[in-house]
Amino acid sequence: MEYAMFADESGTNDGLDCFAIGCILIPVEVLDEFYGEVTALIKKHNIPNNELKWEGIRNSHGRVNFLIDVVKLLLADNPYVFVSMVVLKEPYRKWRSDKEEAFYTCHTELMTFCARELNSTLVAKIDDKSDAYDKHHEVVKIIANYNLKNGGGQIKSVNRENSRDELLIQVADLITGAITAGHNLFQAPDMDIHAGKRLAIQKIAASLGWDGLHYDTWPNTKFNIWHFPTEFRATPMTENVRPMFDVPYVTRGDF
Repeated sequence: MEYAMFADESGTNDGLDCFAIGCILIPVEVLDEFYGEVTALIKKHNIPNNELKWEGIRNSHGRVNFLIDVVKLLLADNPYVFVSMVVLKEPYRKWRSDKEEAFYTCHTELMTFCARELNSTLVAKIDDKSDAYDKHHEVVKIIANYNLKNGGGQIKSVNRENSRDELLIQVADLITGAITAGHNLFQAPDMDIHAGKRLAIQKIAASLGWDGLHYDTWPNTKFNIWHFPTEFRATPMTENVRPMFDVPYVTRGDF
């Protein structure tokens, strides 16, 4: 099977303990259907174009409710998949020596994991970052395919896309931003974060059947959160995803 992959990152700036890369993976044959479902949710919650960014979740109950619905969509009985890799920076030695190289090493590991777990071909679109070296996406493809040389999927293409031009990278940004913030809040509970973002984190955690958004999961091919490096695994513990489809929307009064 061939999957379209849409990936974005959060937390790579200084001052945060964790960063994450998250991706949505959709079988190519149902990609148009998924776009249609996401577009319908945008209309339902009255969200303007190009405003699906984690940084934009502050006082907007519509964006938080959209995020609740998207997570429910990904958890439903369908072939849609979300996978994220959350990295604790301090024990990750490569991060201390070369942040750009370390970031794309993680991207390669994540892409390899997705192709292998799904045993499929990936057509990937990743966020177009401003890098010192502009060919990282090509290197990711080459190394990931080398890692997969004995079978378990392959990477057909990796293209950089401006998130403003790709709706599903924006959706990946929303979910990945929430997961990253949840982990950074666990590491630094006094961290300054807008109340609306705290509320969004709580709602996503509740949708997963959790009391917080800072756990990792047993590897799975539906909704996976992977802690890296090894020292960070199961911190504070590993949880099973228990989908909850009755999480209520927020209202203006909740802010």
